[in-house]
Amino acid sequence: MIDLGSTDFFIPVPSLPREDFEKYSTHLFDVWEEFVSRTLDLPDYSLALEVEEGSVKGGGRIAVVLGALIVGIGHYGEFFHGLQTIRSQLSSVGDFLAENASSPFKSSGCETKVRKHGGSLAHLQQLFNKVQRREITADQAMVDAKALLGDDAATSPDFMCEMQNAFERMPLAHEQLPLLPVPTAEEIEFASGERQRKPRVPRPNSIAPPPQQLRVEVWRDSKNGKKGIRVVQL
Repeated sequence: MIDLGSTDFFIPVPSLPREDFEKYSTHLFDVWEEFVSRTLDLPDYSLALEVEEGSVKGGGRIAVVLGALIVGIGHYGEFFHGLQTIRSQLSSVGDFLAENASSPFKSSGCETKVRKHGGSLAHLQQLFNKVQRREITADQAMVDAKALLGDDAATSPDFMCEMQNAFERMPLAHEQLPLLPVPTAEEIEFASGERQRKPRVPRPNSIAPPPQQLRVEVWRDSKNGKKGIRVVQL
């Protein structure tokens, strides 16, 4: 599977009682999963959410096999347009997770720090941008894409063929198409549940976690697979 992206969050609030913390984590996964199923136009994918005590910090990750990704991209005609559309859907999915992770703590007034990682699709789009700007050739883009995808590249010849055709048909700089920004990571802050952008500040020195700190892990290995739940004492 390839990494489609992840969203990490940190909410500086006191730890919840164990039962409440487990309910919070599993409910967050359930509402996030339901939103993903309505938003992400892919036939299959895996989801994983981890939430730790010591304030509340966690992250959600999405992965997919190339065979399912090419089906989703194919819904939008051109490979590059499909790639952009799926990335836009993933951005919405990440925003939803961050907003719902922070919503139970709105009354605290604490800021939720969020970091979004673009995953392999962001790196692939960077290659398209480089081809368009004439920084690399279509052939070099394919070499870089194969290196990025690793062993997964061999699992879907159709995906690799469609991507190569898209690199070769990519309009060059004098025919520019509007491109989505392609950061591999983005930092966002939510204050009282609303998004705010502020200058980055140095991180405080780490503080030792409290005793009996817990981590709740919730996942599905496939869209229709069995949900797994594990509670780990750190």
